[in-house]
Amino acid sequence: MGTGRDTAVPGRVAVVGGGIAGIAAVKALLGAGVEVIGLERAGELGGLWRLSDDTAAYEGLRLNTSKPRTEFSDHPMPSEWPDYPSRGQLLSYVRGYAERFGVPSHYRLRTELVAARRTEDGWLLELDGPDGTYEESVAHLVVANGHNHTPRLPEPPYPGTFEGTSSHAHTYREPTGFAGRRVLVVGTGNSAMDIATELAGQADEVLISARRGVWVLPKRLLGRPTDQWNGALAAVLPWRLRQQVSQAMLRLADRGEEGPALPPSPEGVLQDHPTLSDTVPALVAAGKIGVRAGIEGFEGRRVRFSDGREDEVDHILWCTGYRATVPFLDPELVPDPARLPLYRHVFPLDEPALSFVGLMQSTGSALPVVEAQGRLLAAYLSGRLRRPPRDRMLPEVVAELHAARARWGARRPHMRIDVDRYLRQVARDLAGVRRSARTLAGRRVIVTGAAGTFGRALGARFTELGARVVGLDLVADETAPVPVVGCDLTDPESVAKGVEEAVRLLGGGVDVLVNNAGRGGPAPAELRPSEEVHTQMRLNLLGAWEVTAAVLPHLERARGRVVFIASRMALLPLPLAAAYGVSKRALAAYADTLRLEVGTHVGVTTVYPSMVRSPIHDSTREAGLSLDGVSRPEPLDGVVSAVVSAVTARHAPRDVATTRRGRTEMALARHAPALADRIVRRTVASRLAAGAFAKAPLAEGLRRRHGDAD
Repeated sequence: MGTGRDTAVPGRVAVVGGGIAGIAAVKALLGAGVEVIGLERAGELGGLWRLSDDTAAYEGLRLNTSKPRTEFSDHPMPSEWPDYPSRGQLLSYVRGYAERFGVPSHYRLRTELVAARRTEDGWLLELDGPDGTYEESVAHLVVANGHNHTPRLPEPPYPGTFEGTSSHAHTYREPTGFAGRRVLVVGTGNSAMDIATELAGQADEVLISARRGVWVLPKRLLGRPTDQWNGALAAVLPWRLRQQVSQAMLRLADRGEEGPALPPSPEGVLQDHPTLSDTVPALVAAGKIGVRAGIEGFEGRRVRFSDGREDEVDHILWCTGYRATVPFLDPELVPDPARLPLYRHVFPLDEPALSFVGLMQSTGSALPVVEAQGRLLAAYLSGRLRRPPRDRMLPEVVAELHAARARWGARRPHMRIDVDRYLRQVARDLAGVRRSARTLAGRRVIVTGAAGTFGRALGARFTELGARVVGLDLVADETAPVPVVGCDLTDPESVAKGVEEAVRLLGGGVDVLVNNAGRGGPAPAELRPSEEVHTQMRLNLLGAWEVTAAVLPHLERARGRVVFIASRMALLPLPLAAAYGVSKRALAAYADTLRLEVGTHVGVTTVYPSMVRSPIHDSTREAGLSLDGVSRPEPLDGVVSAVVSAVTARHAPRDVATTRRGRTEMALARHAPALADRIVRRTVASRLAAGAFAKAPLAEGLRRRHGDAD
């Protein structure tokens, strides 16, 4: 896909669905500066990972993809979580992701899209919300409603009548209701294996009906999560060769249970849809789960299987999957979503005002796929990417469909995605696309010292990039570019009230805290600590500590970031300014300690600017101790850009220098401190020799020791 202008109709976009696909799409569109509304019929976000009557989630549900192969690229999962997180953990992760990027405020909950009718300018939506039905127009419609809502049962039904009870996995929640019953689980997918395992401890008898063979993989292979092996191989090998290597590894790691077993798949492991389970093969081998062939028919409570065997069961649990449906679209436009030809699994060939996110069946986790699809869609709808003409899209769609049929056969070839190949393809599509300037769209930011030189510049830049910003400063300032709450950062009670008000103004949460407030001034280390020393220590260190502690619960919920503005003087201290250098070095030490405590959930960064011309240096200059000639000034914009980069980086950097010279000075201070000391001493001596501090009473001791005292 190539870049170009006038690539999408400008206007508002509606995203249907509040699950993972919808959240990823809304987040990407917000980041690209696209006006977007999300529509979710439930009362909360989270999609199928919510425990609710309208979802397929059950208590024991766990991921079948490991953390590194599941997480979004800019929102890592906590390191202390298990390799395969639980349903509840993933739900909290997805909601934290949405909160962090300001997604929830753009959703209309308890709002169902009843029908979408194509108009000349886009779509007329018929919506049913908390206040009744109404209509609304949008320029583009994004279908991200998932495809695990409508249970699929065998068609045509098996011959005969079953007189027991039956249900679909969609309604399964926990196993205790099946105690004392004989249960037949139909299917061999991940849900069937999980449910059969749970039932084996409750039901009198558990049987699995396998219509065809299946690959059942261990969750760990040769010491690491199984899916990570295929991910590593995908970078260098085509799938057929990968399949041979994968199957050889599985033979080497064969668990070798003796006794009954599930039937093997006639297909290769990468041509099937493998199931991950560490328990079912052992339970089958031990006789605690019985394996049966495909169903042939019913008679009363008896089930006849295709190999001639019969069993009497009380309940049939259909783990037979779902049908993809889009009931709000005209069937003539989309007769069967599962057979819809889509370019990059996102764009219909003949409908430029309609897109899909999440309408696919991936060989890995859906999260990286919908993240990539959201970025692709956002690039198109923001005008940074041109939609290819139909005569270029069609051959690629046909070739991909042919390859899918060659690999997976007739089982939903239109929806099949090799996750690693797909992500590389989308990355190539986006390689030449100009990155959106609104990298902080929807983020909620608190900046301390917001009325000062740094604070004003940070507030203006964050706002320009789409963030919502509230400042804290000693006195509220109506002339600042963002709302400023009056707050004495050295007073715990004032900090608590100020943070509470800032959070209220931001809508109830915080994604980023920038501890920028600071005070400089003369303070020779040889003299007793004056009130100026106490003031600087209280504000520069303890003030940042107070604010951070107050904001931290919000940052943890949002998986947010905290940035401390230290100083190059924390690494290369200068004489006569001991309070500032000591407080900033202590601030960096506080940041390092905080990182060790909260770094699993909150990114912690320290930024080290050099001298920027601002009023913070006035008191030093008035005392005759100007830093001119000792510390080289740098542009304010560079410091602001360094902070923005730290906030928007995928992983929070530990320490950030703001200039190339700064990186050299930081390296010198850390790796050759004695040399750094000599350089500073020589610089100060030359300034003394030039008479720079001749009229500064606070420098009398320094001049005397250098032989320059009067």
